[in-house]
Order: sequence, then structure tokens, then C-alpha cells
Amino acid sequence: MQFTKCIENEELSPFFLEPLLAARLSEVSTLLEQKENELQKAPAGSLRISKSGKTIQYYQITEAGDTHGQYIHTKNYKLAKALAQKDYDIKLLATLKKELKFLQKTLRSYRWLQKSATPAAQIFAKLNKLRRPLINPACLPAEDFAELWQSVPYTRKPFSEDSPELYTSRGERVRSKSEIMIADTLHRLNIPYRYEYPLEITTEKGVRRIFHPDFICLNLRTRQEFLWEHFGKMDDAEYAASAAQKLKLYEKNEIYPGKNLIISMETSTWPISPKQIEKTAKLYLL
Repeated sequence: MQFTKCIENEELSPFFLEPLLAARLSEVSTLLEQKENELQKAPAGSLRISKSGKTIQYYQITEAGDTHGQYIHTKNYKLAKALAQKDYDIKLLATLKKELKFLQKTLRSYRWLQKSATPAAQIFAKLNKLRRPLINPACLPAEDFAELWQSVPYTRKPFSEDSPELYTSRGERVRSKSEIMIADTLHRLNIPYRYEYPLEITTEKGVRRIFHPDFICLNLRTRQEFLWEHFGKMDDAEYAASAAQKLKLYEKNEIYPGKNLIISMETSTWPISPKQIEKTAKLYLL
């Protein structure tokens, strides 16, 4: 679900394969080394399994041409497991080696492309400022995208007369000290956000209603939007029930934790910390 349709002219998302390729390459390299070390310590031979009625029997084959093998007694079940793991690891090793070569080649080609070709967003960024308004760019530079995304006008949820006056470092009025921490963390990390942006949600009865989630945040690297809901009074039974109902409605509207929804919560005895907020923000939004 796309929360806001404000930048429809961008036809090409940012090209950010290098960190993904590098991360996968690191995973494959680590696992490959681990499996090679484990295979050096593995028992000799391979495993043959046969079944007679309900009885499963294991055999260790150590000589070429032997189709039967030596019976493995039930008390030596660990040997059967080790041989089964060895057989699996040998096949896995072959696949990992192929993937490693592919990733190394792909990463080299990608890095060559980055050096030899100007990224789509930079083509627009390098244009004369007098020329930019005449262009409909396929991909905007991150700064331009963020500015355009945050410039969308909207009406926030009004405050009641008895609401405390709490303000973020950039002068926005919010409803709790925890929301100040979240907003200030997002601002410090240069993560674009909108506070209490109106969102139309379909209820269980199929009625369209306007909700005002605490924050809608933008991951500039992926151009993905996330709702961030902070539930600050989870030790209050009525409040917790209302939070659960909201999450159920979000699921009905294809808004899921980890996919496009960030959830933080606290109680009076277990308050949220700035460290938790920063870790969450970096996990999903950078």
C-alpha cells in the first residue's frame, strides 16, 4: 500500500544494488568458509538409508563401489547425523561456489557501471538550475525528492484545549515526550517525516475513515514509506485494546509490521529510550 501519491512523475527508483550484492557476497563467503572447515572434520564416507516396515536403518559407505555399507547402530545415531550433514554440505558447497563467482562478477560489473555511467539522479542534479524546471526527471536526487515529499500540504489532527504544549526541536507541536524523541531522532538522522498525516483506512464494515498515524516516514534510499505508530500507554487496558484494534485495521489495509509499519511501545514502568528509537529508525529508514 502506498500511503501518499505525491511524486508520480518519478519513473525510476534509485539504483542501490551494491550494498545488497555486497551483503549477500559476505554471507555466502562466510558460510562457504564455515562449511569447508566443517567438511574437513566430517567423518569418512557417506550415508545410505533404508527402510524395512517401520524400521529405518543407517549405513556408512566408505569404499568405492560398496553399495551396502557398514550398519550404524542406534547408539551411534550422531554418526548418521554427521554423515547426512556431510552429504548435504557437499551439495551446498557446490552451489555456494557457483553463487560466489556470480556475485563477484556481478559486483565488479556493477562497480564498473557506476564509474563509467552517470546515475540517473545525478544527471538531473548536474543540470543548470534554470533548466531543471523544464525537465520531468526519471529519477530525482535524494535531496530534491525529500524536499518535494515534505512540501505536500495537509491538515493535522487538532489539539484539544487541555492538551499539554510539547514541541520538537524544529518547532512542531506533538502530543507526548516520546513523540518528541522520535521526531527529533528522525530530524537528526535526516529522515523525512510527516507528523499526523491524514490516512484513509477501510474499516471492518467497509467504511472509509480518516486516521492520523503518529508519523509517516520516508526511506530515501528505497523511496519506501513507513507508518510509525508509538503506543505509549500499553499498561492501560482500554488503550491497549484500542491499539490492537488499530493494528487489526491496518492489516486489513495491507499495512504490516516490518513491511510498511513500524511499531514502538512503552508502559509507565518500561519507558522507551532514545537508543531504542535510533536503532529502530536506522533499521527501517536508512
